[in-house]
Amino acid sequence: MFRVQILCLVGLLALPGSLVAQPALHPGLTATATDGQRTAKFALPTPNFTLLLGESIHPTLKPEFRVEWNGVLKLARSGRYTLFADAKVFVDGKEIQGQPTALEAGERTLKIEFTRKPGTTARVQLQWECEHFAREPVPHTAFANRELAWAASVTEQLTVAPLSSAPVQEFHRLTRKLNCAECHELYGPAKRELEGADAPPSLTDAGNKLRASWLTQVLVSNKRIRPWMKLPPAHLGEEARPLVKLFAQQAGAELGEGTTILPPTPLQAVEGLKLLGKGDGGLACINCHDFAGHRSAGDLRGPDMTEMHARIRTDWLLRWLREPSRLQPGTAMPAFFSDMPATQADAKMAALVHALAAGKSLPLPEGLLAGPQDYRLVVRDEPIVFRTFIADSSTRSIAVGLSGGVNYVFDAEQCRVRFAWGGEFLDVAPVWTGRGGGQAKVLGKRFFTAPDGHPLRIGNPDVEPQLKFLGYRLVDKFPEFSFEVNGVRVRQRVRKGTAESSLEWEFALGETREPVWFLTPKGLATTFASGLGELADARIKLKPDTRFFEVTVSTR
Repeated sequence: MFRVQILCLVGLLALPGSLVAQPALHPGLTATATDGQRTAKFALPTPNFTLLLGESIHPTLKPEFRVEWNGVLKLARSGRYTLFADAKVFVDGKEIQGQPTALEAGERTLKIEFTRKPGTTARVQLQWECEHFAREPVPHTAFANRELAWAASVTEQLTVAPLSSAPVQEFHRLTRKLNCAECHELYGPAKRELEGADAPPSLTDAGNKLRASWLTQVLVSNKRIRPWMKLPPAHLGEEARPLVKLFAQQAGAELGEGTTILPPTPLQAVEGLKLLGKGDGGLACINCHDFAGHRSAGDLRGPDMTEMHARIRTDWLLRWLREPSRLQPGTAMPAFFSDMPATQADAKMAALVHALAAGKSLPLPEGLLAGPQDYRLVVRDEPIVFRTFIADSSTRSIAVGLSGGVNYVFDAEQCRVRFAWGGEFLDVAPVWTGRGGGQAKVLGKRFFTAPDGHPLRIGNPDVEPQLKFLGYRLVDKFPEFSFEVNGVRVRQRVRKGTAESSLEWEFALGETREPVWFLTPKGLATTFASGLGELADARIKLKPDTRFFEVTVSTR
């Protein structure tokens, strides 16, 4: 018996190294980082980060550092993979960053090396693609290591005396303090078991998914996108505001709003609206999603589609449409486009994304309500911005409806307000129905029509200026139009005036050494702030160095 035991022991010692038991895998990757004076070894769920000036990868290190990540990359399928990062990436000991490489399924050794350049921002986000899926950030579930569990390592990282601001660790500190993982998935399951429609969304990929403006509304102002949930959000207001930036920083994502697009042209929007509805060729999105405050037409309820563009970054939305189960396993969202030819799928997804960019200016899709389709755009609490064809303006017109029953058209070709009216906003049936492309109909009574010529003159007031439209952005939900007048940058916002049938124009001017003139519209009452300049012959010469001024126009 003793001899048998010895033989078994000898046999065990002679086993190949690959059969010897290895330490268990932990989620995340280990990092060894140094600033030349200090070294830190720690673990995090991903190797991703976005660091601003003065920020570091670890609180005990200076902002100029070198870091090496180690662990394994778990591949569910064999394929020809390409990995991307602003860093050196090694798989199974071979540097392959940006190079298509055949990799077998299983656990592949992963190493990432990065050196922070002095005086610069730093961003690392490991992405991949292969023949099985389009380019995307590598999900946290694909990372593992055999040394440190990241959750315990983060606890240790939060106890050290900080030398530098470290946003990745601050993200984990604040989400733990606010107890976000109680209800939300965050690099792991939520502590509280909530199912179906009562389960709040995962926060794991929120940094890549959500726009900063939307996160601000949710975290600071408790904005709700799922009003049917029994558990109301409680995000603690100002204390949660730092997370708006930290979500993106710990994900290695672009800060701010991320990828965005302009609202659709009428022809772009027609195709997208058809896809949203239940008519011929539609995908019946309204069966599962709310729309403009109306409940979904089916039993399931998803977030309101008119808020989707304001909420979700465009690149994430396209990945979601292409293959929703990759981003959320088990989702009820159908993979409409996975079996389509790529060109057809891309065209339909682009049509949807462009239509959703119209936001609350979208008419109701076919099949949402019983009875005849209503194509009137109704302005409620927020302005509606609608690119359209409309009479008495160019084909590059932008109609804006303001709460309080005042509306106007800004002509992007002529860089000015063309006319304004009171009452209801627009009937867009000619734009959306039939073959589309008709002119939207004004529903109220016009009270202002601009005379010929641009009201701003830089240099000679008697010469029509050279104009160039630069686009617009939303500031406090109001459009701010940007254009050049004789090469000088101008920003203009339009608001409803305090008097009935009036508009307030706000102008911000770039630097110029030339005199600036404003031509007052004939037949209208025009009011300026006192001391702005001298008014003569229906035009006012602004005082030198004027950079901002307001004008109120109204019926006499």
